[in-house]
Amino acid sequence: MEKQKISKITEVMQKAEKLVMEEVNGKPEDQLVVAAGLMAVTRNLYIQTLGAEEAQKVFEVMIDSFIMADEI
Repeated sequence: MEKQKISKITEVMQKAEKLVMEEVNGKPEDQLVVAAGLMAVTRNLYIQTLGAEEAQKVFEVMIDSFIMADEI
């Protein structure tokens, strides 16, 4: 089961990255706009699946991971 989940994650990441490259299309100024769109979709999925309170906890953990990575 875990192998299937990892395969699915890899597949979705590859599709998303392809879409991002198509949307950015050589325009670096569009990178943050595209990232914002992806983040909004991700946020909505978490809210629909977990509810707002649990989704907030997931995003807090993500923020913490950015802070820890920055401190390394």
